[in-house]
Amino acid sequence: MSRQITQPINQVRLTNVAVVRMQTHGKRFEVAAYRNKVVNFRQGVETDLDETLQTDRVFTNVSKGQFAKNSDLKTCFGTTDEEEICRIILMKGSVQVSDMERSAQLEATTKEVASMVAAKCVDPNSNRPYTVSQIRDAMQRAEFCVHPNRSVKQQFLDCVKLIRSKDVLSLERAKMELCIVYDPSSACDEEEVIRALKDAGVASKIDAKESGNGAKRISFLADPSLFRVVDTIAKNECGPSGRLEILQQVVIDEGDVTFASEMERKNDISSSKTSALAATAEKLVEDDLAQMAIADTDGQDEDDIAEARPISVRKSNKKAQKKSKKAKRREKEEAAERQARIGAEKTRQAERAERLGLDREESNTADTGRGGSIEAKRACNTCGGSFSAAQYRAHFRSDWHRYNMKLKMSGAAPVSEEEFLACDADAFFD
Repeated sequence: MSRQITQPINQVRLTNVAVVRMQTHGKRFEVAAYRNKVVNFRQGVETDLDETLQTDRVFTNVSKGQFAKNSDLKTCFGTTDEEEICRIILMKGSVQVSDMERSAQLEATTKEVASMVAAKCVDPNSNRPYTVSQIRDAMQRAEFCVHPNRSVKQQFLDCVKLIRSKDVLSLERAKMELCIVYDPSSACDEEEVIRALKDAGVASKIDAKESGNGAKRISFLADPSLFRVVDTIAKNECGPSGRLEILQQVVIDEGDVTFASEMERKNDISSSKTSALAATAEKLVEDDLAQMAIADTDGQDEDDIAEARPISVRKSNKKAQKKSKKAKRREKEEAAERQARIGAEKTRQAERAERLGLDREESNTADTGRGGSIEAKRACNTCGGSFSAAQYRAHFRSDWHRYNMKLKMSGAAPVSEEEFLACDADAFFD
């Protein structure tokens, strides 16, 4: 006797369910939705109800399959249209977020925070922005955790503060270009406004000029954290006619990095460091002079002080000359070390080229002895020069050739290997 397995054909199995519940008028109503669709429906990304709900029926208990009565729906919602009631429950009901939705939400928030940091922060040395991937890597190294319920702007500020405190990445907020506009007839002192701006922390160049409509304008660069302070200065110092305008939200350097701009940036950095060292040395000399003057004047009367003052001045001049001689000697030693390194590098390259040339000659001799043809050198049309087969392949993988290809694509002239080695090329490939 054969046995037949029978299955119910009217049974709907609800799998992968996200239950949305709503409590109203002392009764509970539920709808069965798909995972990862409720949040999209509430944000307006998904508008089709069939793509959000597994069934368009309203339940009192989804797990037991108990449907809601029409009388209860009429009493609680004022209608028996289940599609409209499902929309109300989806928008106002409580839902337990799934792990996939939570992961997608955290990933989207992380991407928004990283994009905001990349758009509003720059490298303080080059005033150029970082990429989003660099910012996300810095966030990971700084162990920054994204909070799902906090605003993106607040998390952006916390992220910048954490990255700077842990010194993971050289980062600072990009400057804003602001302008204070006021009427010349008002009782506003331009010098007082500029002095107040400098006292507030505006370290950039302040440009004051008169616009075409007769109003005066004071433009400058300021950190975004000083916006409210500058706005207060504009209202207090310039009176009712004074107002603050934003000329540019973010001031950054854009475009490709060129060899000339990179050398100019390095020269500016070195000159600023030199001036800072000179100022420090000058302060040390003044402190030494003050200490020597105090030591010379202890236990002496006014005549002795008058006689001892020229001696202290001569001593200070000799000490300053000794320090300048030490600085010159140090500069000569550094120049000699630099020339020695350059010479050693040239010697190493010459030995390598000679070794490669000897290897090629031996291989050519062997090929000629076997009746083979002698391999000719190959030239690079971008960088110039001729290379053997091994050197030719290595040259095309070198940073020098990559940089010259970028120059060629931008329409600029290529640089020699000596010029390329003279500059730090790390910034060319960020």
